[in-house]
Amino acid sequence: MELTTSSPTQAETADTQDPAVGAAQRVRVLAIDDNDAFRALLTELLEPLGFEVKTVANPVKALELFTREKDSFQLVILDYYMPQLDGGKTFEWLRKLNPNVKVIICSGAEELRLRQIQAQHKIDGYLHKPFRVDEAMHLIHRVTQLPVPVTA
Repeated sequence: MELTTSSPTQAETADTQDPAVGAAQRVRVLAIDDNDAFRALLTELLEPLGFEVKTVANPVKALELFTREKDSFQLVILDYYMPQLDGGKTFEWLRKLNPNVKVIICSGAEELRLRQIQAQHKIDGYLHKPFRVDEAMHLIHRVTQLPVPVTA
């Protein structure tokens, strides 16, 4: 899985590197994806930027974890096509457990299909694999409404 980076503009940097942002606003992310390399990549991408990332390969195990810690995650990044339980059903369970959790689906499916899935399930956003780091950061910021640091 390959991600690309681009430099932030001065406005993007000013908007996202607010010194008032402290540990109280740290975003806790649950990443659910059956691809080991992609989970590792999300962790490598997000943790240096101050996110706390928990990854789970199996959607059933992820829902067990989420049931116990449903109020501690602000964001779930969810692969749509997984064995055992697809992203749509997983999303429905996540929202039943915590209607306020923000969810981004992430898949290599065609972009039109991702837009359809997002609309059908009323998911907060989607990322098409592979994605650019700046694209992911902007989406995370938009979905969580929290300042998100950008990569230099």
